[in-house]
Amino acid sequence: MSVDHSGTSEVNKSDSAPLFARAAAAASRAEVRLAGVIDDYFRSEEDRLDDRTRTATAAMLRATVQTIAQDLSARASDHLGDHLGRFCTTTPPRDVGAAALVHRLRESGLLRDRALMAELFAQVRQDHLSAALLARGAAGATPWLHDLAGSPDRALAGAARAYLDAESLRRSGRVADLPDMLRERLIWWVAAALRERWAVAAPSRTAVDRAITKAAQRSMSAQNDQDRSDVAADRLAAALGRAPAALPDHLIRALEEGHLLLFITLLSQALALDDREVRALVLDVHGEGLWLALRAADLDRVAIARIGLLLADADPRRDIETLADMLDAIAQVAPDEAMDSLALLALPAEFRSAVRALDNAVMR
Repeated sequence: MSVDHSGTSEVNKSDSAPLFARAAAAASRAEVRLAGVIDDYFRSEEDRLDDRTRTATAAMLRATVQTIAQDLSARASDHLGDHLGRFCTTTPPRDVGAAALVHRLRESGLLRDRALMAELFAQVRQDHLSAALLARGAAGATPWLHDLAGSPDRALAGAARAYLDAESLRRSGRVADLPDMLRERLIWWVAAALRERWAVAAPSRTAVDRAITKAAQRSMSAQNDQDRSDVAADRLAAALGRAPAALPDHLIRALEEGHLLLFITLLSQALALDDREVRALVLDVHGEGLWLALRAADLDRVAIARIGLLLADADPRRDIETLADMLDAIAQVAPDEAMDSLALLALPAEFRSAVRALDNAVMR
């Protein structure tokens, strides 16, 4: 007697379909992972992201997303008020797990944003170099900025206190100090990720979307420039800039106390260059661009040597012997010639970006 297996076969195929789909997805992921490993293998050590920077960047991103998510959740919940239970089948969480949100944003590809990631990497490297400079500071040195905070010059004292407060707040929270454009972009991304997590009855989705939108807009408008380190550094640098002859001493004192942000801001204001471009020169371990920038600011051989030594002591990757060999040549460059070599950095940001894209296309 024959047995009909057709029905069983159809059931088995139906039951095993998810397994086959997962196996195919795993194979696809393995190919992507292999391609990434191969790319990493052939990347030079200088171009590879070190584990310390990777870990600190991930922590800074999580802290920033957590801060934004908690703010948005609180604002949206407050906006919905008594209607919360009618609109949502689960309460919008005020204590949101940042790791899950970051995973979702990363999975979506949104975090592959060149401008955002470049800013995060730069802030982490700046923090690491600042910490290393502070750790190697001269023992018993007079706390320059704290002295400035007690200055009889009320404007200077206020600017110094604001800068110290802003830096203390930022370092304690490990939250990224993002420029407005990037902060607003990240707020909208976190708002979209939160939206997915709220179980909402279909007819009420519009009301909840409206609440999240208003929460995001209010979060953007609530940004207080007084709390931002870069804004506070701008004001302090402007106050110090009233004595241009003291610039070399100010730059050296800023490095000695680990205030790399202030060093960058002082130099960018003296040269009228974008501070993020100057930051890139400072973080470049080879340093040629930085030496030219210091000459453009009319620093002499002794001041440049002191700055180079401070940076090399804080970052072993910097070659102090090469700088020593180059010092005479650097000192012979006229300030206006040095400034001409940095002319591209004085262009508007979008123009600068387009020029570089065209240059890179020609090089390829």
